[in-house]
Amino acid sequence: MERKKYSWLSYVSLGLGAGLILHPLVTNVFPKYFMSIQSAGILLTILFSILALRKKNEKKLLPVIGLMLGVMMMCYVGILLYISFHKYNPV
Repeated sequence: MERKKYSWLSYVSLGLGAGLILHPLVTNVFPKYFMSIQSAGILLTILFSILALRKKNEKKLLPVIGLMLGVMMMCYVGILLYISFHKYNPV
């Protein structure tokens, strides 16, 4: 029986998830690129997390944390920013 270990997918999903959490803090430098980078990062984080979770001989802790961070940022971008941008829209 082969031991379970973390692969590069686990580390990438965790790293992207942590980067997504820190990304809004550094957007004062480049505010124009916030939404496109954030949206692509969320999709990549969730994709890498799901791929790592589907592997048989992969430890599951890091991909689960990465998936949770990606879903948290998806809720943040999708709900909080959407509401604040459309708050004063008459439509």
